[in-house]
Amino acid sequence: MDEQRLLRPPVEVRYKEELEALKATDTDRKPENWRLSPRAVRTFILGSRTPVSYQGKSVPIGKKYFGNDALVERCIITLAGNRGLMLVGEPGTAKTMLSELLSAAISGVSTNTIQGTAGTTEDMIKYSWNYALLLAKGPSREALVPSPLYVGMEQGLLTRFEEITRTPAEV
Repeated sequence: MDEQRLLRPPVEVRYKEELEALKATDTDRKPENWRLSPRAVRTFILGSRTPVSYQGKSVPIGKKYFGNDALVERCIITLAGNRGLMLVGEPGTAKTMLSELLSAAISGVSTNTIQGTAGTTEDMIKYSWNYALLLAKGPSREALVPSPLYVGMEQGLLTRFEEITRTPAEV
């Protein structure tokens, strides 16, 4: 990925060195499919006063979320308990940023996202089909177009659902 051409690189690209340093030095127990332990996720988001020693150099872990630290801890605990997490609040309160930070630290990917709109349908959330391949080869894995939720379930990644309240009620 050419970072120079990105307007806003994903969290896992912007903070790659910090994530790698935390992963290499993380000795705590990790929940299934987590790249970092809950303690290391907290450190990644809320920062650390002492830098992490990694590959012979000192890597500072800066604070990325300037809000309620207890909220971050509750989010981590909820996700570690294998539960869904819904962040609700006024616009501009860093809900998206916090979800990106959590996803990058836990799954290594912050871009596995469904964008909710008034036009979002149930099929868009689950999966869709490449109709040319569907007609040519029938219902096969090759003809399936996986949604971010499908990818998340298949690969054990967090899936972010942005603006879920903008989707139709039946969704």
